[in-house]
Amino acid sequence: MASSIVGATKLREKFQMALMECGNETKLIKLEQNNGWDFNRGLKRGHLEIKAEILCFCSQQKTKTNIMYNVNLNYAQLKKQLKSLTSNGLLTTNKNMYATTQKGYHFLELFFQLNDILDS
Repeated sequence: MASSIVGATKLREKFQMALMECGNETKLIKLEQNNGWDFNRGLKRGHLEIKAEILCFCSQQKTKTNIMYNVNLNYAQLKKQLKSLTSNGLLTTNKNMYATTQKGYHFLELFFQLNDILDS
């Protein structure tokens, strides 16, 4: 239970950083409050969870290597996910640096809302 609280706290910190950069505060403030999502709960992650974790991590520009280590993916998985996210307009790339777009933040908002619905 304590690890779940720590994971939720880390996620809230990521969203607070994203709020400062995103400027879309009203939507994301609701998103960060009481969502209880914990990426580090030790269960298998699906494609959507991996995408959401990458988007959360890329609230500031990050390199491939930084994303790979922090999201815990191998290079083949990372390439596949980054290609998918950039082709769908959820991530932007600039000089091998990746950052979440407004569309990416919208995806995160919908992802957490759906997760809340399924968990209740």
